[in-house]
Amino acid sequence: FGHSGGFQGFITRTAVLPERDLTLSVLTNAVDGLAHPWLDGIMHILQAFARHGAPAARMRDWRGRWWSLWGAVDLVPVGEKVLIAGPALANPFIDASELSLSVRDRGRIALANGYASHGEIARRVRDRTGDVTEVWLGGTRFLPESAIAEELEARYERR
Repeated sequence: FGHSGGFQGFITRTAVLPERDLTLSVLTNAVDGLAHPWLDGIMHILQAFARHGAPAARMRDWRGRWWSLWGAVDLVPVGEKVLIAGPALANPFIDASELSLSVRDRGRIALANGYASHGEIARRVRDRTGDVTEVWLGGTRFLPESAIAEELEARYERR
């Protein structure tokens, strides 16, 4: 159950999850703010973790935000899989692809939507110090935000 409200320049949305002993409130500083879809998104995130559980030990470091020229994805380990979340979506787990891992830095895209790469390889690339520098999902290379920003600046530098 919950409640919404507002006053000049603000809007709120609150939800109570009594079985989890949790209350969530979202307050935006705009009367037309996105408090309602943001709270729904938070609920979907919590629901995904409740459904899949905490990540298995071998999955835990397959995480983080990774970027390509097409935008960002979030790798989110849950249970015995890694979900590929869409951080720009109100519900980042809607139609989320799933990775099934075989070894430390390799696995397969076990479930994917029509625009993803179902059945293709997922892999991580490490540097000499062992840090992950790239994530490949099928034929798409994902980089940390700073690396993709450098690539874009170099590619589209004003002359």
